[in-house]
Amino acid sequence: MKEDKKLKHRLLELDRQFDRDTSIGGLETWVSYFAEDGVMVASQGEDIKGREAIYNAMIKSFSLPSYSLRWEPIDAKISEDGSIGYTYGKYVRKYTEDDGNEAISTGKYTTVWQKQGDGSYKIVLDIGN
Repeated sequence: MKEDKKLKHRLLELDRQFDRDTSIGGLETWVSYFAEDGVMVASQGEDIKGREAIYNAMIKSFSLPSYSLRWEPIDAKISEDGSIGYTYGKYVRKYTEDDGNEAISTGKYTTVWQKQGDGSYKIVLDIGN
């Protein structure tokens, strides 16, 4: 039971670090947290599969003036063997529109993390609404 709490804490901290790192490093950092075959579930159209496709799909958003995407996990769950888990929480996205006004949207997300061969966790599935 103690180990489960440690793994849960590790996953929550990883998600918080993902937020902090992305706020500094932008799109390149965002994509680096995904597994090579990671998937972003699209709100419309086809899901986005693989790091390169995720990069290409997100470049427009990350290029918006004053773009900011920040999030905070609410909780995490992890499998007994620690091989897979998920975090979920709330996000805030901000950017400056062409007319100079600030656009703000909020939502919720779920991120599925899978343990890699080197012991690190990478995102295999990301869903936001």
